Amino acid sequence: MNYGIGKIRRMMQTVEIDRDHPELQALEKARDVLNDGGLVIVPTETVYGIACDPAVPGAMEKLIRAKGRDGDKPIAHLAADGAQVKAAAKNWNAGLDALAAKWWPGPLTLIVETADGWTGYRVPDHAVPVELAKLCGRTLALTSANLSGEPDTKTAQEAMASVEADLALDAGPSAAEAVPSTVIKVDGENIECLREGRVPFTEIEEVFNHKDTKDSK
Repeated sequence: MNYGIGKIRRMMQTVEIDRDHPELQALEKARDVLNDGGLVIVPTETVYGIACDPAVPGAMEKLIRAKGRDGDKPIAHLAADGAQVKAAAKNWNAGLDALAAKWWPGPLTLIVETADGWTGYRVPDHAVPVELAKLCGRTLALTSANLSGEPDTKTAQEAMASVEADLALDAGPSAAEAVPSTVIKVDGENIECLREGRVPFTEIEEVFNHKDTKDSK
């Protein structure tokens, strides 16, 4: 379903940004939008995403409306590094250490139990979202920049045509193929694949069960 048909979209501001060395001025503009409860389209190494600051009242509701999705469906968080996630998790173990060491930054979303319930976290292998999360000083809500049920987007232009936001950070194409991250839920020693994406689940199981980071990047 195309939610954009039959309504006029307001103009969205676009800022070009270097994917490897993101300019501070562009990041500060995005931070200010997020602090005001706005939505920002951001690149990742898999697909383009749309982010908000969940600590700002009303921001999550705005993100859910833009996505056109069921409000009961959880939205993952963008983290600057594994330390932010480890600090938030109730039960962090050697298996999670091994997964984070192997695939963070990278296309892996880990769902762990926190004080706010089960929450998914992602540390993208892309300087723009990581530096944005660092500048904001906390994790940000991040979901793919496409209407629910429609194809993922791999350029800022595709994302802007699919969802409404207040600002788009354009760092060029995300990847040759728009393959999302693999989503894993870890409950103690139990690991479950909720969505297989860029990283094969068989590889994740092997690393988690061996809990060996010697060969991790």
